[in-house]
Amino acid sequence: MKRFLPLLLALVLTIAMTSPALAAGPKLAPSAGNAKSPFTLVGTITAIDATAKTVTVKILRGNSLVKSYIGQEVLIKTSAATLYRFTNGTTTTVITFSDLKIGNAVSVTGTLSGGTWATTRITVGAKLSCLP
Repeated sequence: MKRFLPLLLALVLTIAMTSPALAAGPKLAPSAGNAKSPFTLVGTITAIDATAKTVTVKILRGNSLVKSYIGQEVLIKTSAATLYRFTNGTTTTVITFSDLKIGNAVSVTGTLSGGTWATTRITVGAKLSCLP
């Protein structure tokens, strides 16, 4: 039993050290042809097309998928399932597509698939003070 205790301890420590890396899952890159890659970005609205229900956002910051698009404008498609929110820092309220305005600071989450940015949530009132 004394011989197996160090081996068991080493095995437990190895599993404990690698489990956070395994929980992160595989890295998704849009160029790899993934069906859907999740994104999160922060930026400002530069254009709104009410007919097509699209929003153009100039990206200021985002997750690793968005890093190569910082400073660029991207066309974000909305759907009937898109959630619209407004936050003032303490309270979050539900809004509609028609409440979006050019110049709004927004936080957007969704999926990038085949060059199409499809959103699941747009939150107006994102804090941009910590951005470059």
